[in-house]
Amino acid sequence: MKLSGLDSAFLALESETWPMHVICLTVVDASDTEGRVDFPAFAETLAARLPRLPLLSRKLVHSPWGLSRPHWVPDPDFDFRNHLHRATVPAPGGRRELALLAAEIYRNRLDRDRPLWEWWVVDGLENNRIAHLWKVHHACIDGRAGASMQEVFFDADPHGAVSREVVPLPMPDEEDPLPEGLARYGELAKSVAGMPVRLAGRIGTTVQGAVSAAMTGRLAQAMPLNMPRTRFNGQVGKERSYGFCTVSLSDVKTVKNTFGVKVNDVVLAIVGGAIREQLDTFGETPDKQLVGTVPVDATKGGTRSSGNLITGMLVGLSTDVADPAERLLCVHENALASKAVQGALGNDMLANLADTPPPALMGLGGDVFRGVNAASLLPPVCNAVISNVPGPRAALYSQGRKVEAFHSMGIVADGFGLFVGGMSYDDQIDIGVLADKEMLPDPFALADSIVEQLNMLLKAAHEFAGTSVEPAVESAVAPAGEPAAETPAPDTPHGDPADPADPIDPVDLAELPEPSAHRAAAGETAAAVLGGVVAAVGDVAAAPGVPLVPAQKSAAQKSAAQHPRRKAAEGTAKAAATPRPRRKPASAAAPATGA
Repeated sequence: MKLSGLDSAFLALESETWPMHVICLTVVDASDTEGRVDFPAFAETLAARLPRLPLLSRKLVHSPWGLSRPHWVPDPDFDFRNHLHRATVPAPGGRRELALLAAEIYRNRLDRDRPLWEWWVVDGLENNRIAHLWKVHHACIDGRAGASMQEVFFDADPHGAVSREVVPLPMPDEEDPLPEGLARYGELAKSVAGMPVRLAGRIGTTVQGAVSAAMTGRLAQAMPLNMPRTRFNGQVGKERSYGFCTVSLSDVKTVKNTFGVKVNDVVLAIVGGAIREQLDTFGETPDKQLVGTVPVDATKGGTRSSGNLITGMLVGLSTDVADPAERLLCVHENALASKAVQGALGNDMLANLADTPPPALMGLGGDVFRGVNAASLLPPVCNAVISNVPGPRAALYSQGRKVEAFHSMGIVADGFGLFVGGMSYDDQIDIGVLADKEMLPDPFALADSIVEQLNMLLKAAHEFAGTSVEPAVESAVAPAGEPAAETPAPDTPHGDPADPADPIDPVDLAELPEPSAHRAAAGETAAAVLGGVVAAVGDVAAAPGVPLVPAQKSAAQKSAAQHPRRKAAEGTAKAAATPRPRRKPASAAAPATGA
């Protein structure tokens, strides 16, 4: 099977400082065995599941001189035991020790002479927990395919029977088979000769999409060009730092329903607020809003296979707005604009662009980019990559033991030195923070700040609703291996049960309502209550770093401010507009602190 252009790009751009694999860190409650692992039994279980995922027994065959995309072919020497490893976390076996081990496993590239994956079984965790780290190349899967694979590796019930329906991930041999003999050179010549034609077609399609995007009238809001340069926009090294946290999906949906936004808007707002807080600790809070790149599922017609079917869009994180509730509404408006522009550009634009150059040329471009440190010379493309993937909707089990969390480790590269990835699981969202080690020495500070940002929004939501539900900080930031405390379910509805993760999906321009219609249909309540929320929770309204109102309001702020109920509320609501003093800069080389 021939790789797609996007799959091939992940291989071509890989280097020692840009490893292009991802990891899913899975924490399992093994209290019944006091944290011991029956390794032979697990190996037997894994071997029984692998036939359902044919890609994991295939290896790469590259074209001569890298002038055509590689092929996946069955590996005649495949032995899954070559991919299965064991490790023990050093004492005391807390979340920081587990994260350090995960970062060490992450740093080494996968062997391209074998199928591109590894599985690590980890013991030694406190509170009788064990962990699994599945490391796989991004050329094999994207976030959604990886989430689907979790339901193959793990069970839907504690007795080991896979009762849930799992979407198959077929790899048909007859689709783009590897040419033999002279046919390989014929394919090579065809690929090289067709590049000018493909390039002309891609340029035409891109121009057409750009014109359509401009006609939405929201291009400037969806693609801000004046984003600030931060510490995360430089050149990355080989070392990574990693941290994680867990937040309640019910709490996220409480905030979502109170303010009339989407689950992903809440995720973007709390991550953006946490990044702002961390930059503030370094004395580097920018005056302009930070911008995140959000991967978007580009699956068509509901079908799904392995490989990458993704595109991406920019979303302004409104970090120049100090009030968390107002920031959330602004992020919502920015996301609407980004969806409209993304729908106009088309879901396959990124895949089409990646399909144009041969791998050798793309790899040469990556080498040049790294060699001249272009990330420090060119304007930043974004300030962070923020992903939120819908995962298993109910509890899963490993050999009868409950899976407690799925934390992700994505990709960072020059100019993209920070990745924050979330995956919904049961009634929680598990979040991983991966960064260049020099850029973010203590990733758990950022992870814990994400939880704090949600608690601020949750308090605002409960204050407005007249309830008094204490945010579950302990369960949200519990170290890996510690059982999460039970969180009381809020009285507010939790949204559509058919779509608990509420993923950001590209929408057709014709289906997107006008901003005024959207506010009347969904955002009217959120905009109307903002003044009351600010008055009721002034103690959490002012975040550190920048003035509450910037010199010139963004399009998102103007859109929220124009709502008639918001104007009426402003007549009686008084916000605590005095900014808190900026914190003293913290040294980037300072040792990590915390749990």
